[in-house]
Amino acid sequence: MVVTPQQIWEQTPGGAWVYLVVFASIYVLYVLKSYIRSVIYISRLNGPKTVPIIGNVNCALNENFLYRLGHENQIYGRVIRIWLTILPYVMFVEPEDIKVVLSSTKHTRKVFLYKLLDNFLGKGLITRDAETWRIHRRFLQPAFHLHILERFTSTFAECADHLMKEFLEKNNQEINITSFINDSVYDILSETVLGISRTSRWSGEIMDDDLPFRKGQIMLLYRMVRPWLLIEWIYRLTKYGKEEERQRKDLFDTCFRMVKSKREELRNEHRASGNETTKERKMSLLEYMVEINEKNPCFTDEDIVEECCTFMLAGQDSVGTATAMTMFLLASHPEWQNKCIEELDRIFDGHSRLPTMSDLKEMRCLEMCIKESLRLYPSVPLIARILGEDVKIGKHVIPAGCSVLISPYSTHRLPHHFPDPEEFKPERFSPENCEKRHPYAYIPFSAGPRNCIGYKFAMLEMKSMISAILRRCRLESIPGKKEVRPKFRMTIRAKGGLWVKVVSRDQTLKPTVAQV
Repeated sequence: MVVTPQQIWEQTPGGAWVYLVVFASIYVLYVLKSYIRSVIYISRLNGPKTVPIIGNVNCALNENFLYRLGHENQIYGRVIRIWLTILPYVMFVEPEDIKVVLSSTKHTRKVFLYKLLDNFLGKGLITRDAETWRIHRRFLQPAFHLHILERFTSTFAECADHLMKEFLEKNNQEINITSFINDSVYDILSETVLGISRTSRWSGEIMDDDLPFRKGQIMLLYRMVRPWLLIEWIYRLTKYGKEEERQRKDLFDTCFRMVKSKREELRNEHRASGNETTKERKMSLLEYMVEINEKNPCFTDEDIVEECCTFMLAGQDSVGTATAMTMFLLASHPEWQNKCIEELDRIFDGHSRLPTMSDLKEMRCLEMCIKESLRLYPSVPLIARILGEDVKIGKHVIPAGCSVLISPYSTHRLPHHFPDPEEFKPERFSPENCEKRHPYAYIPFSAGPRNCIGYKFAMLEMKSMISAILRRCRLESIPGKKEVRPKFRMTIRAKGGLWVKVVSRDQTLKPTVAQV
């Protein structure tokens, strides 16, 4: 006698529930197959001691933890196990292993944790899914070519000149330079990204209180040490979740108004005759993106807003910290500060003119100092990716779907790539020394196809600010405040700030032709 499924269903108490549980279990196993495979694999690896439930979260962004991983990889092996709450990761430290991941277009997916930044940064190039990221990167890449960035140099220079005057007002005083630098970076981003000049903000046409780009805070770490808050609907019920949602709404409402205003402004200009061309006037990234939308409707207003939020928010802490760190380290190493000053005096020959793109390119000594600062204190201490296919690292075959952590802070301190890794030695970045080094040993802006789109922009921005200061001031270290005490969040910051003494160089500068 043949028993049919219908008869089993009818004869078995709760038969429907049995089927539902079986099908649900199969579905869950299918959805979680990459996670389960990763857990099984990672459980076999060596790694630092974990704490139940939160894993390595409490120490993962600790200076000593990241430093140790760079020096203890011999203990754990080339592939290190890390647990961030219930999420398993492998960590690579050696440049040849990092290259396997970052250089390939098959491993461009970002890990789950980046989604926790969506409300703060927007779903821009940093957090976008791989397919949308490819499209947006192709649209936006031309805006960061040097011939386009040259249009921004006057903004860099004018904001840097204002910063220099603020420093001169503090002559012979001890100051925490981080707040001054952060304000200057914000001035630059407001004008280059949004088209809002510092003068219009300071004159009262637009009030800083009306702009929400300095009001939010990143809640990622708060949520990671409370794993239940990684579930989005639960987090949204909390006080912090509601505040973050309000912040996101403020950001979007503000940016949508700006997009609408910029589109009307551009259309009016196109109708009018005799106006200056885009080549003759300043152009913001917002304007550039509105023009992309006119030609490619698939790049929507919402996409413009998401990218504006990303550029404004991601560029503040990273560039501000890197600039302040460089200036602090130059104050602590007067021999290199003197070399930079000599270089600047040679370039400008005592004139007070603002720097051009050509001048910025000539600042090779200053560039070496900035790069060495970023080696010691890379703005972003951790990078993460999802493997798109199985990867072989030595004797290990790491399964597709596994999440990978890369720490520039750790890799930059490998003594076999950077001898005396704790020492400030800008000569490491001379052309001849760079040629000898593995290209993935130095990754402050990530590397490969998904590297930071704005790294050239950032370097020009930093050169402009630091050179403006050094043309008129010397920076001196302060006894008792000579040590950098880094703290790690999404970016590196300095505990207690970065303090220097500002001393005017008392130069009598030659006027420019325009001034005469």
